[in-house]
Amino acid sequence: MTRRYLIAALLLLPLSMAAQTPDDGTENHGAVWTEVGVTKVLPYNWSVEAGIGFRTLDWFDHANRFDASIGVGYKLGKHLEFGLGYTFIERHYLETTKAHYNSAGVYNGYNVDAAHWMPRHRISFDVTADKRFWKTLRVSLRERYQYTHQNARTVDRVKYRADSYDAEGNITGWEEPEQTVKEKSAWDRHLLRSRLKFALDRKGWQWEPFVSAELHNDMSAGWHLDKVRCIAGTEYSLSKQHKVTAAYVFTHENDDDGNENIHAVSIGYKFKF
Repeated sequence: MTRRYLIAALLLLPLSMAAQTPDDGTENHGAVWTEVGVTKVLPYNWSVEAGIGFRTLDWFDHANRFDASIGVGYKLGKHLEFGLGYTFIERHYLETTKAHYNSAGVYNGYNVDAAHWMPRHRISFDVTADKRFWKTLRVSLRERYQYTHQNARTVDRVKYRADSYDAEGNITGWEEPEQTVKEKSAWDRHLLRSRLKFALDRKGWQWEPFVSAELHNDMSAGWHLDKVRCIAGTEYSLSKQHKVTAAYVFTHENDDDGNENIHAVSIGYKFKF
């Protein structure tokens, strides 16, 4: 009975972390994440895999991300695995409006940037160690170094500027909007992603419930904590080769893309041969 209570406590830990996120004005969004992956097992403990994914924001209102990945894995014994992968990402940004101030610091209009897609290239290397307890509980720790490069791109922009004010400084008239472009600079980011995962995995079971907690630390910004991600879900084996996954994903983001909470429903399919 003690073991059962311990397992339950471990499985509920990431969910309690998500529930305790403070109400500090952070934006909350719903999302849907989908993924399809294929893995080919090779001799001498090697494997290759590929996958595609698509994510939405505010449930089905906006496309948020498309990605395609390829990678290789090597299993060193029963409890240690290495992985190396590349992912191409197209990230979608919605139309944004930003206030503009003149040289004297007085509000004199705003800029509107059009919605656009930004391409990213990502390379990752990870090491995963796992251990089974009581023939049922599998605990794994994954450390992943992740390098991301986002390309530069020009974005359509419209400038709106005031041309007259009243005695109190309120805007009373506007110039004709100016069509222009904004150059979005390229950038690079180095992250260390640390993930602890608990799964109920026993030989002969088709269901594999799991939970995980993951920290994203920005190595190039003083180890700033960019993201905290908690996942609770299950895998179901249709056969030895086919698996489907359903999960709830909570992500708290505090990076260059914004300060927000993402509540996502994740659905995936994996084929292994």
